[in-house]
Amino acid sequence: MNRRVIECLLGLVALNTSAFGQGYTPDTLELNGNDGLDFDPVPQLQIADGGTIEFWVAPAWSADPGYDPVIICNAGPEGASFLIAMLRDRDGIAIAAGGEEDIATFDFTDGQFHHVAVSQFEDGTAVFVDGQLTGTSEFRFQDLPSVGVWIGSIDGMNNRFVGAIGGMRVWNTVIEQETLVEYALKDIFTGNHPDLLYLSALSEFANRDLLLVEPADAPSAQ
Repeated sequence: MNRRVIECLLGLVALNTSAFGQGYTPDTLELNGNDGLDFDPVPQLQIADGGTIEFWVAPAWSADPGYDPVIICNAGPEGASFLIAMLRDRDGIAIAAGGEEDIATFDFTDGQFHHVAVSQFEDGTAVFVDGQLTGTSEFRFQDLPSVGVWIGSIDGMNNRFVGAIGGMRVWNTVIEQETLVEYALKDIFTGNHPDLLYLSALSEFANRDLLLVEPADAPSAQ
């Protein structure tokens, strides 16, 4: 479970940018259903007080796998602090935490990359796909003990995802819809993202990693 810590304003390799649906490919994790990523629990990924998780996703299964494949899960003995999955029929996003769950419908059966953002507000959760609101819920992420964070499975073994996940970012504030659209395909560092100080983590899937972000005024981890 290796993860590097970076400072918030550290320059990173710029993403290759384009417009929605015009051949843009973010840093991508290809999953065949037999693997995934697992990480130690960290405070940066507890966003029950408000936050946004965004990523690109493209499923690569056609027959019902018998479960809802998990995209990201942060969980412990009392259940998931948050869990985001794709419905088994590729017709929506499932969100869950503690004993709560809900769905937002969208047709992912074209097999193309789509940008998904799940935002946790004070009074509930909203799901955006390709910049458009696809569902709202009174559901909320939970502040629960965590034993790990998994990308591509629910626990490192089960509900494994088949397909591609890319360009994942975790923010500890709600990112406005307009900003999500504007920066989904941009390098957030050189692009002067208005909420950059609230970035908690971002993917570096070329190294099968999720980079944690220290606040700019916090001591750097050794």
